[in-house]
Amino acid sequence: MSQSLVSARWDAEYRKGRYAGEPPLPFVDKILATIRASSLAERRGLYIGCGNGRNYLPLVRSGLHLYGLDLSAEALRQLAAREPALSTRLICADFRTFVSRCRFSYAIAIQVFQHGVAADVARYFAGVGSLLSPGGLFFLRANAASTQVRRPHTVIERNDFGGFTIRYEAGPKQGLPVHFFARDELHALARDDFAFVAQPHEDVTVRTPPETGHWVQWEATWKRLNGQSVWGGRWGGS
Repeated sequence: MSQSLVSARWDAEYRKGRYAGEPPLPFVDKILATIRASSLAERRGLYIGCGNGRNYLPLVRSGLHLYGLDLSAEALRQLAAREPALSTRLICADFRTFVSRCRFSYAIAIQVFQHGVAADVARYFAGVGSLLSPGGLFFLRANAASTQVRRPHTVIERNDFGGFTIRYEAGPKQGLPVHFFARDELHALARDDFAFVAQPHEDVTVRTPPETGHWVQWEATWKRLNGQSVWGGRWGGS
């Protein structure tokens, strides 16, 4: 998956008004409640794929000390324009190659770990494992394999768990690989570094007519197990 191509596509989408005025997902309230119920609310977190702030800003405005990372410079420009005080917490980077000299107490990834092929997906999970402190929380929302894919596409990968990767042949993600996870695949990806706090469940969205079918996302929460980080790092924040 080409970082430059993905960045350019998302820059274009944000210039067209992607997510402008859309309310945050209900998952945001669950994340906030879980963090507040833990001992981590005053600690540093990382939102991976923060975009222009649809789900990131409600969390920050609720008092979380949350850094935002995204590969779209346009999204971060829009976000900084909305909340200039947050500019020092925003990082323009591809998470697959992002490294840090500090650890975080929680990480959030909403509808971002589905972008890429199986090798990218494995690297996302390994990256979170290396960046979280032991006991840190990991919140994930990502495509489920039970989604009825609407746009023209080609299946380019399948795995033994029932997960698969497609390449879109039309639409804003044309030419980009997107992954759809099976439940057992999530268990396998997380089992070495994480224990479940909330088991994966499917959030089903029925498409508005005249569109048909449904779109399904897994939502899950894990806790980082004790262990040694396998990644070094260079970036650090206050």
